[in-house]
Amino acid sequence: MLMQKQREDIVRVGKLLYDRGLVQLCGGNISICDRETGMVAIKPSGKAYIDMQPEDVIVIDFNGKVIEGKTSPSIETPMHTEVYKARPDIKAIVHCHPPLAVAWSNKGKKYLRSVIAAMYMTNGAIMVAPYEDAGTKALADSAVKAIGKDGYGCILQAHGVICGSAYSVFQAMEMCYVIEDAVKIAIVSELMGGETFYIDEQLGQAGGYDG
Repeated sequence: MLMQKQREDIVRVGKLLYDRGLVQLCGGNISICDRETGMVAIKPSGKAYIDMQPEDVIVIDFNGKVIEGKTSPSIETPMHTEVYKARPDIKAIVHCHPPLAVAWSNKGKKYLRSVIAAMYMTNGAIMVAPYEDAGTKALADSAVKAIGKDGYGCILQAHGVICGSAYSVFQAMEMCYVIEDAVKIAIVSELMGGETFYIDEQLGQAGGYDG
């Protein structure tokens, strides 16, 4: 079986995301790229995380062509492959649907007023990619632009979160956790009223939001 270890890791991450409530039973998607072979292991379309096995994971090339697998790859395959093409340093991607991040993104803000943990995990401000329909090239392009040349994650308006890692799929998953936690902090800070401390200047210095 091609990319066996990567497929096993995708199954593990899927269950962890589901257990934390960041994906629905079949929602979201996970991929790992082998830069040496040009192959990508990615979650199959419509497969429940609680039932998914390594052999269910699909292996594709950078153009989305299936190399090994019995079903179809995720509908968001274009978003994964376009990020890999744009960012040769990224080796794994996690896309999930954290409820609070999605709700917060619907308020029309351009970036998340962040906290230190999120700033350093994603290398600067967490931008909001403008809404595009799921599974489209337009969505892929929106995500690539919001992540930027040296960022590692963004919020997809009215949709979810996508994070990439130069190290492992587990780090990409942790970035998704951190973004959802940063959104919780932002929401609670606003609900508490009064003056709120923000780190926008530091975000700008880190190559993030500068406007």
